Amino acid sequence: MPLATDLFTRFQQELRLRNYRPNTIRTYRSALRGYVRWLAPVHPRGASLEQVQGYLLHVLDAGRSRSMVDQVVSALKFLYIELYKRHTPADFCIARPRREFTLPHVLNRGEVLALADAVPNRRHRLAVLLLYAAGLRVSELVAADVGDVDLEALSLHIRCGKGGRDRITVLSERLQEDLIWVCGRRPLDAPLLPNNDGERWSARSVQHVVERAAARIGVHASCHTLRHSFATHLLEDGTDIRFIQSLLGHAKIETTTRYTHVRNPAVLRIRSPL
Repeated sequence: MPLATDLFTRFQQELRLRNYRPNTIRTYRSALRGYVRWLAPVHPRGASLEQVQGYLLHVLDAGRSRSMVDQVVSALKFLYIELYKRHTPADFCIARPRREFTLPHVLNRGEVLALADAVPNRRHRLAVLLLYAAGLRVSELVAADVGDVDLEALSLHIRCGKGGRDRITVLSERLQEDLIWVCGRRPLDAPLLPNNDGERWSARSVQHVVERAAARIGVHASCHTLRHSFATHLLEDGTDIRFIQSLLGHAKIETTTRYTHVRNPAVLRIRSPL
């Protein structure tokens, strides 16, 4: 199939050729559509660097988050450097917003168990506990297959996680019985946690389960809160931060070190000098 001449289709094709993940492709396409609408009637190929910067100011003025502006920058850099080849990375001087330092929200261990107990469905409850016990992103949970579970080693193989990286993470002995039940004699390539129709569960469905359970017990929690809690509790237990980085699949150790700021001093036996 020849490469398309339509901008959005060609943009998507070029992203696919470079092995970008489907979620990233959708995000970049959405960012490009917003830019094209704002820029009209000027075509993106004829836009100046000042117009690109003007659009970023427009996005910031609209109250968008730093991460969303960052995604727009990445999409436009791909457009002008990779697709149009109008610039090099050195001369496409579009600054990214400064990263905001916010502490991850975590639950204590009792709250994690209370959250799981607020989920009546056994498979849904297992999903909540797996997010915490293995430190999973919700996309990794719904992508897991039966064959990715090693019950003997109590480990889970994450295939093509964020950034296309594979990794092995841990499972809990307390989940062994439920994992045997959910895996059963099903094919190795079957989804680990299927929906009622036997199809792969959607990330949004898992998010709804966590949100409803959090509302029932009166805590603020999302799927990612459970991943944050996993990392923080491992740190409190004395696990080396490099091991935690590997379990979480972080490319940079700096991403992992932020969890050092949310450890509970009481758990670490730290006392004020006063």
